[in-house]
Amino acid sequence: YRIPGSKDIPNIHTEFIVTDEPNGPFGAKGIGECAINPVAPAVVNAICNAIGVEFNELPVTPEKVLAALKATGKNS
Repeated sequence: YRIPGSKDIPNIHTEFIVTDEPNGPFGAKGIGECAINPVAPAVVNAICNAIGVEFNELPVTPEKVLAALKATGKNS
């Protein structure tokens, strides 16, 4: 399948809500961090669904995938 590009992403409407963050400097809260926490688990789950082998630690390298396939006899 074709990997989605920037033209495939819908317009995003952003709203700012003024609140204080008691743990942040001067009551500020960071907004520049990208939320990528679910990406790695999603990729690992996709690998698991594709080859039927579970991985419980990152990174899942090609060498780890091949070793897991060989250990389960699914490398044919």
